[in-house]
Amino acid sequence: MYGKQVRSNSYINRTYRITEMLGSGGSCAVYKAWHNRLRKYVVIKIADSCSTDAIAWHRNEVEALKNIKSMYLPQVIDFLISDDQSFTIMEHIEGLSFDKLLKCGHKFTEVQILKWYMQLALALTTIHKHDVSHRDIKPANIILTTNDDICLIDFNSAFVIGNNTGIASRSMGYASPEQYEYFMACRSATTNSQGSHNVYDVDWKLSDIFSLGATIYHLLTGERLLTESEDITDFSNLKGFNKRLISIIMQSTKATPSQRFASAEELYNALRLVE
Repeated sequence: MYGKQVRSNSYINRTYRITEMLGSGGSCAVYKAWHNRLRKYVVIKIADSCSTDAIAWHRNEVEALKNIKSMYLPQVIDFLISDDQSFTIMEHIEGLSFDKLLKCGHKFTEVQILKWYMQLALALTTIHKHDVSHRDIKPANIILTTNDDICLIDFNSAFVIGNNTGIASRSMGYASPEQYEYFMACRSATTNSQGSHNVYDVDWKLSDIFSLGATIYHLLTGERLLTESEDITDFSNLKGFNKRLISIIMQSTKATPSQRFASAEELYNALRLVE
């Protein structure tokens, strides 16, 4: 029936009715489920590994979002350990991810993209004020809702002050140069049995601004940026688009973090001036 089953007689089985598998990877599986008491759909992430380290990693998304409220972010409903499985229950967002829309050949207008860019900048402003950085902004982690708004999802890789789980990841074409460097340093340290690279060496908030700019570039042009090094795609002479919007994306995706917008709020204020 489903790839990862809930243990029999569990609290989850009494409270939720799983209706659809949304995805899986590693030790986790993600389902859409009906909450029997609230009478609404939710998302349940199920993981089998319940070691101390694994639980800390599974809780990361909960720690990132539990105290944050925004119409552009999903709400955490619950987290529990039961029958040697961990469960993260999140608000279900109706809509499609932008990676699916891009794969289907959807094109977006500048007016739409500017609106979504501003909404995402507001989402970043909110999480950054809570000392949370997403660290994996890309089309697959942004839902276009049925109201034509956005929702930034999947905070599994988030950096939360006081709850660093040592996660090192990067998404090709969206991660900042410093995130690629951090990822390679961590992988090298693991290979050589050395200590992990210091997570505080990276300003993850400025890295988020880069990843958001790279994502918007993809939505606007249909192409990914080359971002693995300081040799980032040069699009200064890109024709056919609003010059101010292109200028903002260019500043957001500077190879040197200090040359980007100093904050997501500053980015949002710049976007408000685009005509």
